[in-house]
Amino acid sequence: MLALAYNAGVRLPSQMIAESMGANPVTIRRVVADLAAAGLVDTQPGPGGGATLTRPASRITVKDVYDALGEPPFIEGHRKEPQAHCDVSRCMPQVVSRLNDAVANKAGPILRGTTLQALLDQEIQG
Repeated sequence: MLALAYNAGVRLPSQMIAESMGANPVTIRRVVADLAAAGLVDTQPGPGGGATLTRPASRITVKDVYDALGEPPFIEGHRKEPQAHCDVSRCMPQVVSRLNDAVANKAGPILRGTTLQALLDQEIQG
């Protein structure tokens, strides 16, 4: 999203974004599809195609992006089922959930109050 904001009005192909991030273009296309479904980017397939922001970077928050990508947990627990015979193992899903709720409550205002333009101004162009 910052690459799109930095190159406002220019359609960036997934290959170009992938190269700048050291990522796989297929992965980038999946993420861009999620962002497009959320109305944050417009995409055009084919030669000369790519993605561009649907509105100015000053009107897209980090929370918008976070929500579009499925709100990944801040803290990830292990994926195995808790062991019924272990008190600690049994309570870990609730512990991780409670911690994620607490972090999300604290992070929400920061994510909502930070626009892509602010990040560009402070971190990239500043």
